[in-house]
Amino acid sequence: MSTCSLKCYNFYDLEGFRPPCQRKEPMKKLAFLAVLLVTSSILFAADNKAKIEAEKKALVQAETDFETARAQKGMEGWLSFFAEDTANIIPGKPITFSKADMREQLNKTWNPDITLKWQPVKVDVAASGDLAYTIGTWQLTGKNRKGEPISLTGKYVTVWKKQADGTWKVAADIGNED
Repeated sequence: MSTCSLKCYNFYDLEGFRPPCQRKEPMKKLAFLAVLLVTSSILFAADNKAKIEAEKKALVQAETDFETARAQKGMEGWLSFFAEDTANIIPGKPITFSKADMREQLNKTWNPDITLKWQPVKVDVAASGDLAYTIGTWQLTGKNRKGEPISLTGKYVTVWKKQADGTWKVAADIGNED
């Protein structure tokens, strides 16, 4: 039995009161709460990691669908993957900050006689699950507007933003030629 250095007055007359040296239940409750907190944190972290991995897979699929839409539907397929407030950064051109401005710019430069393929090599998603980026390589082949054959390669970075409906749309895009 432990000894209590506190003077124990007649506190027993007060319902439920015990001096700290005689309290055992609160320490058990505190230990239980600590274990519960640690366990919850571990489970939350594991659940969040699984969600992030699922979002990475969704982004790889979005990249594939994006490339397919461009190949099948041309400029409209390309634009369908951009958010309304997208930023498009093209070397030598002004940055556009809306899909409408991007469409206007593309109407002047779009060439349906080229094929553009790309492959993401890195995908990352923010812990919040609402922003992500992909980094990859691209290959452009076909004929320029003069009818001459072209073959170019390069790299890109695309920033993705999760939309209210759960889909991913391009928030910013930039590429450069090798």
